[in-house]
Amino acid sequence: MPRRALVVDDDAVSRLVLCHMLRGLEWAVEQSADSPEAAARLNAADFDLVISDFRLPSGTGIDVLRVVERSPHPAAFVLLTGIIEYSSLPAETTARLAGQLTKPVSSETLRGMVRQLFPPNGG
Repeated sequence: MPRRALVVDDDAVSRLVLCHMLRGLEWAVEQSADSPEAAARLNAADFDLVISDFRLPSGTGIDVLRVVERSPHPAAFVLLTGIIEYSSLPAETTARLAGQLTKPVSSETLRGMVRQLFPPNGG
């Protein structure tokens, strides 16, 4: 059974590109355009990985992170940001992240992040 990911981004092109790249890595992928929709998906199913944009129309990626952290089986959470946003996040927030990606995300960068978080053969 493939691992499951949720991609949260209000920019449809960015969201679809990330979904396409993850599917190419043999992940089952769902997507959301805002934090309330992401929260509903997270409350309805378990995910292995959540990649969320920082700026969302109805909140932030940190709101999505809070929902992930309340789950009985929390997913690895990766925050997707612009350079300025990430540099302004407090250390206590960045410590809660499994990783961080800066837009635009290349397929090589995403592949490396996924391999780091989920090593092949569990090792």
